[in-house]
Amino acid sequence: MKISSNIYKLIIIFITIHVSAISFAGVNELSDYFKTIRCLVCEGQSIQESDTEFAINLKEQIQKKYNSGMTVNEIDVELVKIYGEEISFNPQKNHYLLWGTPLIILFIIFIFIRNKIKFFKKT
Repeated sequence: MKISSNIYKLIIIFITIHVSAISFAGVNELSDYFKTIRCLVCEGQSIQESDTEFAINLKEQIQKKYNSGMTVNEIDVELVKIYGEEISFNPQKNHYLLWGTPLIILFIIFIFIRNKIKFFKKT
């Protein structure tokens, strides 16, 4: 009888620890997510760091949506629809053209200069 009561106590302790770990995981996930959302009032600060009214309200709204069952990705998509890509420190769109154009221009300039050097060496 004593062994079975100890087993029940261990099961209850395990379930309690497991439930608390799950609740802390949600808090950590939201805390990490708050660091990726830009405060539109502050320059270069996330809503995690900011104490403005905008940041506090946005954190509350995100918390409500998360508690209602929305995932962080769904919340992110909704925020980008409302505020645009500037709300996120991690923009979703690929900017290959934006980052690739300077590299292509540098490559063209390099080829042009190399051809000019070859031309002057021949003469």
